[in-house]
Amino acid sequence: MASQGRVSVRLNPSQRDLLARSHETSRELAHALRKAPVREGKLTVRVSRHELESLVAAAAAATAPDRRAERDLNSLLRYLEDLEDRFAEPADDSAFAGDDESDLALHSREHEEHGRAGMSET
Repeated sequence: MASQGRVSVRLNPSQRDLLARSHETSRELAHALRKAPVREGKLTVRVSRHELESLVAAAAAATAPDRRAERDLNSLLRYLEDLEDRFAEPADDSAFAGDDESDLALHSREHEEHGRAGMSET
């Protein structure tokens, strides 16, 4: 997905309320969260990368009154962070700005080793 794209975030009403009340969430995003229709106990909103980052910050800043709520909050935070991974990272050509081809070859070997080990660099 392009870095200017949008992703869908599915929330239950209590998660929506928590995120919409946060100071990290813009007024426009809070409004979009509140006006999204709830179907089968969930609502869906499409957000930009910047909006998703603010939702992650809101979830990270939230406090839970008990252990169960803390587990639920941690699950929400992981879910939002996983959604962030859907955005393509902008290419960082500065790592290869030099003329030294050995750096490029080393990076290529590391990338191949990650692939063989089942790891992803994204």
